[in-house]
Amino acid sequence: MGDEELRAKTLHLAREMGLLVLRRQGSVPPFGLTLDPAGDNPRTFFPRDQRPQASSDELLDATVAHLARGRASADVGALAVVTTLESEGGPSGLGIQVETRASAVFLIYPYSKSAQDWGLGEPQPAKGLLVGPLLHTAMQ
Repeated sequence: MGDEELRAKTLHLAREMGLLVLRRQGSVPPFGLTLDPAGDNPRTFFPRDQRPQASSDELLDATVAHLARGRASADVGALAVVTTLESEGGPSGLGIQVETRASAVFLIYPYSKSAQDWGLGEPQPAKGLLVGPLLHTAMQ
């Protein structure tokens, strides 16, 4: 699988999982996702499961630490960090950082709740990255 395809697949899975969590909980505590180099074998890490009382910053740190430990593995071709981003005076958003070994992107999907369901707006590219880089070696 090419880099662009791998990045797109990882972004799609991270977005869909983030939206699912948002619909269930009303926000998205930080979590991580990895795919192998072929774009298969998705694995998730939800630190809230082990640390239910932790703050969002602590959960983000735990997610980053977990992904950093696994980045040297040949089984990791792409990774994503997903979390709610709060904005003072503006809409909240779903922040998704996706990295492959050749590229990295950080997008923010504004979200809103209608009477029936949560919805995501068009992604906005962010300057820089949320964390890291963790996997993308050209930026290190």
